[in-house]
Amino acid sequence: MKVADHLIRDAAVTSSSGPERVTTAQVACLAFARHQLRIDEEEAADYLAAALVARGYSTDHKPATAV
Repeated sequence: MKVADHLIRDAAVTSSSGPERVTTAQVACLAFARHQLRIDEEEAADYLAAALVARGYSTDHKPATAV
């Protein structure tokens, strides 16, 4: 969750495309780089969606993950 939050915060400050453009692949890669955690795309999508909502952004553009 910290990784997704970090990416969203950085995108809000430095990116003109906005935090909604952060991808699940970015979350998975940074989780591995910082914490040596291997997470799959579905788990990364959950963390990313939670971080977006926690910061007040929409997740309407994100595809729903399989249950």
